[in-house]
Amino acid sequence: MQALAEGGLQVGELAKLYFPGGHDIPMMQDKAKSLSETNALLQQETVTIYEAAIKHQNCFILVDVLQKKDNRLDLIEVKSKSWAPDESFTYKNKDDIYRDWQEYLFDVAFQTWVVRQAYPDYQIEPYLMLIDKTQKATVDGLHQHFKIVEENGRSEVQVKEGVSKADLGTPILRKVHVGEYVDQILNCNGRDPEHKLEAAGFEQWIQTLSEYLQADKKYPVTTGNKCKDCEYRIPPDKLSDNEKSGFVECWREAHHWSDKELAKPHVFDIWNDRRTGKYLDQGVYHMEELIPGMLRANPDTLYEQTEWSYGQRQTVQIMKASGRHSQDEAVLTGLFKEMETWNYPLHFIDFEAVTPAIPFHKGQKPYKKTPFQFSCHSIYEDGSLEHTAEWIEDTPGKFPCFDFVRELKKCLEGDNGSIFMYHHFENTVLNDVIDLLGERQPVDAEELIEWIQTITKGGSREMIDQQRMVVNYYYSPYMKGSNSIKEVLPAVLNESPKLREIYSQPYSGLSIKDKVLYKIDEGTGNVLSPYKLLDPIGYGIPDYETAEETIAEGGTAMMAWSRMQFDDVSEEEREATFEALLKYCELDTLAMVMIHQHWEYLKAS
Repeated sequence: MQALAEGGLQVGELAKLYFPGGHDIPMMQDKAKSLSETNALLQQETVTIYEAAIKHQNCFILVDVLQKKDNRLDLIEVKSKSWAPDESFTYKNKDDIYRDWQEYLFDVAFQTWVVRQAYPDYQIEPYLMLIDKTQKATVDGLHQHFKIVEENGRSEVQVKEGVSKADLGTPILRKVHVGEYVDQILNCNGRDPEHKLEAAGFEQWIQTLSEYLQADKKYPVTTGNKCKDCEYRIPPDKLSDNEKSGFVECWREAHHWSDKELAKPHVFDIWNDRRTGKYLDQGVYHMEELIPGMLRANPDTLYEQTEWSYGQRQTVQIMKASGRHSQDEAVLTGLFKEMETWNYPLHFIDFEAVTPAIPFHKGQKPYKKTPFQFSCHSIYEDGSLEHTAEWIEDTPGKFPCFDFVRELKKCLEGDNGSIFMYHHFENTVLNDVIDLLGERQPVDAEELIEWIQTITKGGSREMIDQQRMVVNYYYSPYMKGSNSIKEVLPAVLNESPKLREIYSQPYSGLSIKDKVLYKIDEGTGNVLSPYKLLDPIGYGIPDYETAEETIAEGGTAMMAWSRMQFDDVSEEEREATFEALLKYCELDTLAMVMIHQHWEYLKAS
């Protein structure tokens, strides 16, 4: 989320450069001053204002870009969402706005309403400024013009001094007129109303919320399936002492639940279940309330299968979470049969890649994956383990994709061993690289494409998805509703005496040295996730000032590598960051190894 937010800030600054000569209203200054400056600028016949401040009653907005020409105001709301010129905002069989576009169009509709109320004598035309997913960057280093910096605990963008519209190449943002959709929303035709307040009409909706805000009162809570993806649903162990879960607050208020009821496994936690709305309609909120007729599989035959369907896998979780089945881990014999088909040595690979809204390199489209790092662990037939390879592009501004594939090929082409990925990310990345090879045609393009096609989907040596095997064959109650490697790893560590034996001893690979990775959390009695044991950036470097941030998940890795593409980073910081990135990627492939080692232990038991 932080990476996406920072990408949005960069896109906002890029948009300003597409409208040169504008006046910037400082965002953090007093509202009254911002309003006064905006009104003064609007006295000009023609003017462009960035972050224009506009108020009607107690509704206050900041318009990303406001352009005035005579009696017309173009309201331009900049979003970092990608869009194609042939893409519709509404469903084909009805006029309702696509759910994925509603938050963006309702946002600009509210802004349009405020501006029309504040300036009734003007013609107001609303636009979204969106990322054109079909447009390639036509210059190198476009992303590096917009550096993220921290100011007073907030992320801000520092635009490279002297950069102008001419330096940006062909625009990757497109100004899209959305007046038709704004009018739909203002006339209550944008979607079926989601609550009584919305059904009362747009103006009444705003007026009522405005009154509650003025009185500093919370609008009465209504819970429902909309809460499933609530961003304020934070697990207790992720909250600091002075933080609260907004989800808990709402559900406690609406249902008068105690802490005990709030702690029960919720139907929202069922893996990949799209029927939660039906459960809520029947007054069913907790997994323990799901009776056999509501389950998608027969709970009595779950462990007799060789492979689970999605419905069976969901039922396994429900039965164990609700205490109706034992808390033992479950593994199906189909896993062991599949394991017998693999060729040694087994190679476990992991990639790290950036997916920037603003491309780093010429010829790339927005949000296309750019791999910059990989790690590979190998297990041999005698059970021995080796961290066989790691690679990272550490030269700022250098296009990494082709060297990445060349080094990966060197690592894997020496034998016919089975190759493992976790989920389909690696497959997607390599297919994106094939497209780039076809476009740029380096001298070894044909050779690299042919090799990639052998290990991607449909190839003679197609990568095996370990996450698919978790879904099809394995479940531990420690995983709850997640199949993420960040949850499966601590689960198998808690389950496995073999892993306790191996990783209670110091482990060493190419970057991680002499590290004990099996440790107990004294507070819970469970095994700590090894990701929590990774050293912070700069650990062990004397006098290194920022040894606080730890790279322990993909989003942080992406942001850290992106920072290293700017030329004002010190060599000390660069070295510390790359070292932390290598350790993180190494742990990702070691995590896959640990899962495999536990399965080998179960197979032999």
